[in-house]
Amino acid sequence: MKHAFAISPLLQSHMLEFADEQPFERAMALLQTALPAAEAGASQSQRLTQHFGNLGETEEILRAPGFAFGDVSPGKKTDNVLYVQVDGGHLRTDEGFRETKVGRIFGSDQLVKKSCDNELVKRRIALSSSDYLAHLGHHAEFTARFNPLVCAHLKKAPGTKMVAISDGAEWIANWLLTTFPAAIIILDFYHALEHLANFATQVFSSDSSREEWIEIRQKELLAGKLDQVIEAIREKMMGRRASIIASADKLIAYYEKNKYRMKYDEYRAAGYCIGSGAIESAISTVVQQRCKLVGQRWTNRITAVLNIRAVFKSSKRGKLRELINQQMGYERAA
Repeated sequence: MKHAFAISPLLQSHMLEFADEQPFERAMALLQTALPAAEAGASQSQRLTQHFGNLGETEEILRAPGFAFGDVSPGKKTDNVLYVQVDGGHLRTDEGFRETKVGRIFGSDQLVKKSCDNELVKRRIALSSSDYLAHLGHHAEFTARFNPLVCAHLKKAPGTKMVAISDGAEWIANWLLTTFPAAIIILDFYHALEHLANFATQVFSSDSSREEWIEIRQKELLAGKLDQVIEAIREKMMGRRASIIASADKLIAYYEKNKYRMKYDEYRAAGYCIGSGAIESAISTVVQQRCKLVGQRWTNRITAVLNIRAVFKSSKRGKLRELINQQMGYERAA
């Protein structure tokens, strides 16, 4: 399906990318500052975003891997790990606040060490590339769109281990267990520790005693000694008021339920990441920095904005440029 925008493919690409970073009016003002001869208005930018963001071809771009592992020759033994992380963040819409689901995929090859300006931290881990998908709607709709991208990565690199890290959301755990039973599923370590710290705040009046207790429990969690952690929680129930006993019971039940994905000693021995900081960062980067600005309230038109943003953040701008040219009837990108 060709469109009727009488704009050069290159300018269309610029308009989409500027509107990907800023609200439409502000984006076009910045574009005209950079390119004074460009005739681009906010309404035109919005129509362009809606057109490309809702195309089936754009969905195909989002479902295709944007990065690759190194040597994935058939029969070659591989230590490749595909990390899959999912979480949600709320946005204001005409129907009230609704959750946007975000998925981020990256490989062990994309984990790189970089220097850090902080003299206390010699090296930090960064990601060279990731694939993203964001969806405002029910989690079943999100997973129906996200599954093909995950499967495409696994098919492209046979023998790759899939490691999924998430918080305690039940729908995420159920989706992973049902759809990817061979995946290694990890409960975000810092999420598990946060629950423990919240409980300790109720129990200890002394900061030093609380911090010491948390530090001991943290080491036990990392060592895979969850039973010892649970026993330590039970000890703090003795002679306590009803609210603390209730909190302890709730925490123990939570740990017992998630025991199968809290084998942190095994995960660390295998060299796996155990935190979901990458997806928490993605919610901010992909969704909130563009769609949670002061005064913004969205309709279902946000779908196109999220799709275009995911394309650019996934470093798939080349594919989008090709699509723009196809829509204009050209064979090659300008």
